[in-house]
Amino acid sequence: MNLKISLGAAVALILMVAAAVFSATMVYSQNVFNDSVRDLERSRDMYEKFSEVDRTVRENYGGTINENTLMDNVAQGYIAGIGDKYSAYLSAEAVKRLESVREGEDIGIGAALAIAPGGYLLVTEVYPDSPAQNAEIAAGDLIIRIGETDITPENVEDMRAGIQGEAGTRLSLVVRKGNEDIVIPDLTRRAVAIPSVYSRVIEAENVGYIGIRQFNDNTADQFARELLRVQEAGATSLIIDVRDNPGTTYGAAARILDRLVPEGVIYSATYRDGSVQVVGQSDANELLMPMTVLVNSGTAEAAELFAQDLKDFGKAEIVGSLTAGKGVLLDRLRLSDGSAIDLTVAVVNSMSGYAYDGVGVKPDFDVGLDGSWQGLDETTDAQLKKAVEVVTAQRRAAETAQAESEAPVVPEISEPSSQPGTTPPESSAPQTPSSEPAPDPAPDPSADPEWEIDPDLADEPPIEEHGGPPEQTAA
Repeated sequence: MNLKISLGAAVALILMVAAAVFSATMVYSQNVFNDSVRDLERSRDMYEKFSEVDRTVRENYGGTINENTLMDNVAQGYIAGIGDKYSAYLSAEAVKRLESVREGEDIGIGAALAIAPGGYLLVTEVYPDSPAQNAEIAAGDLIIRIGETDITPENVEDMRAGIQGEAGTRLSLVVRKGNEDIVIPDLTRRAVAIPSVYSRVIEAENVGYIGIRQFNDNTADQFARELLRVQEAGATSLIIDVRDNPGTTYGAAARILDRLVPEGVIYSATYRDGSVQVVGQSDANELLMPMTVLVNSGTAEAAELFAQDLKDFGKAEIVGSLTAGKGVLLDRLRLSDGSAIDLTVAVVNSMSGYAYDGVGVKPDFDVGLDGSWQGLDETTDAQLKKAVEVVTAQRRAAETAQAESEAPVVPEISEPSSQPGTTPPESSAPQTPSSEPAPDPAPDPSADPEWEIDPDLADEPPIEEHGGPPEQTAA
């Protein structure tokens, strides 16, 4: 059927559609405009508040204002005010320092420093081939003075940051070794590779032990080197320790997981609008080795993903205590002066879709530990001791399963059962088998009146049949 409309009706229809589109556009534009006005009003109120505070302070404050420090703290307060516990403002100096750590380098003297109870700086580790090592600074030493300034509980944080600096610049230290204070007059700061992976073999069970301090850009290469080292030393199973690992970068953890797990999604991210995006994937190559992973309350971010993924892929069991529960994706947004904002943009999910942010990763074997695990070994560290027990059991189970799969299949021979009416054998003594196969019994012509011997074949020699084992196929 042909449907015809007049030109006037067509024009009217077009005008109606145009009017509807225009109305919808106007409503949307009005909503956008209203939102923009409200945003401007909020911004105006905020700036008026800040302007009033700034004016009042400058008119009445008796001290000197450091403008750079003021603006850094204003920005820091703004980010703190949004109420997200992970988002943070970073000064330009903090950005340089954190990016250096992420790249796996320390620009300074090449030592890890902690704050000692008395307020001094405690050397916890000296990196290989570093200015600190060349100056014979050792773990356990205390740094009590930098340049002409004594370190106190009040300035210790600033003094620790002052150890860092531009490559090629110089500083002097006073280091306390036991009861002796030693002056180190000239140290030159430079870039030093930070070791983030270390290994050894627990020889009693041939267990390879690999500890990962954090996941930096060079951690995957260090892990590959240490894995090869323990394998060449005879390790037949593996413990990976990520206790007190703050995570640092998800990409570095994903690169190591790609080496260990089969093909699949390593992690995904859920954004504010509910959309889920796959961020990391692994190929089909995997490490065929029994594994266990160690965690504790200091295991966070990428380290939590690392442990949970090994469990999700069925590659390892988890030993230790509940992890930190920090599983978010942060974007670092650079500002014009070199500072930056780390802003939470998504929640991270493991391979199975588990979002551990706020809840943590639960171990398969919950083992507590009083105090620090640092400095302990498999005989004194309860968590490590349990991990050795678990991974050794995994290895033995795998060895048993492999042995059973490779064992030859022996066919079962059923004993003949005695049937009514049959004559039992004359002797129960075992019969010596003949080396020649027994010939088939000659048929009895009288048993079948139709069975006859062909006279032409009567004098032919018997045909020999050669038997053999059935053809074998690869499983």
